[in-house]
Amino acid sequence: MSNRKPSTAETLSQARLSKFKRVLMASSLDTDRSRLITKSVGKLEKLLMIRTIQHMNLKVSIAMCTFNGARFLLQQLESFVHQSVQPTELVVCDDGSQDDTVAILQAFAKQAPFPVRIVVNPHNLGYVKNFEQAISLCTQGIVFLADQDDVWVPHKIKSVLQVFQEEPNVGLVMHAFERIDHQGHLFAYPEERYGPEALTQEQLQDDVKSHSIRAFMLPYPRSWFGCMMAFRQEWVQLLLPIYPGKGHDDWIMKLLALVTQVRFMGSPLIQYRIHSSNTNSHLVGHSQLFIRWFRLKKRFKNLYFGYSKRNFYRRILQRVAQSRHQIESKDMAQLYTSWVKRIF
Repeated sequence: MSNRKPSTAETLSQARLSKFKRVLMASSLDTDRSRLITKSVGKLEKLLMIRTIQHMNLKVSIAMCTFNGARFLLQQLESFVHQSVQPTELVVCDDGSQDDTVAILQAFAKQAPFPVRIVVNPHNLGYVKNFEQAISLCTQGIVFLADQDDVWVPHKIKSVLQVFQEEPNVGLVMHAFERIDHQGHLFAYPEERYGPEALTQEQLQDDVKSHSIRAFMLPYPRSWFGCMMAFRQEWVQLLLPIYPGKGHDDWIMKLLALVTQVRFMGSPLIQYRIHSSNTNSHLVGHSQLFIRWFRLKKRFKNLYFGYSKRNFYRRILQRVAQSRHQIESKDMAQLYTSWVKRIF
């Protein structure tokens, strides 16, 4: 678990910078000189933040998986380039695309302002195992997960890194989103609510800080999207391999909630695309009744292979028990145990 405190040099630098700013504001310098000095202070603050990020190993790996994603892939890649804080590396695992996906990735890698590693699978692994592979190849301190068809807002990486920087004990950061359609327009969808208090995405920020992921466990378990989370790379050894039969994002969120602190950012940092070709295509053009039937059928299929919720939470508890990590959230452990005791 990360318990790093700012070094003496960092604390001293920050204190001196703050003192200099106070003196500047209290001085009677002429306007032009004041603006010049203020601009210099801003550059010093930015440099100090970069040095702090480097010292804390807050460099970024993006783990992205692709499969026949040529249609929207370039928009996602461009949103990485437009980040105010650039990733240190992009790791892409392609799951045997038959369209122009790999060609687009290779062309992008030649002119990207950061290293791009492309792995093309000789046979299809499925999206969970493919993300497991991509995560295992990441080398930097913070791992962001990415789909192939979304759009990141320009300050996403910077905003998430700030949470990790300010709270060294936080191991997982999630954030809100907005849905868009294939044309990039807002996708009409009923507002979802979370937890016993029926919270909005904006209200999740305070609740998660106080109660971890309780809102995703009550009144029934639910997940969050992997493309809206980032975690410290030090947890990869605990996370892998990922339990089959459930989404990689559900596994990551539920497992890390036991052993580290979690934060949720209420502002949308991604445009999550809903269209006819992605893994949520069953949402497009169908009623809530159809969606419930789809999920019920998937549940019975998982039960047939032994991938029940009961076994899912049992495996999480077993993984933590077999590791060197202590349980951070006793409340979550109790909720998981209650699901283990159920029939299904």
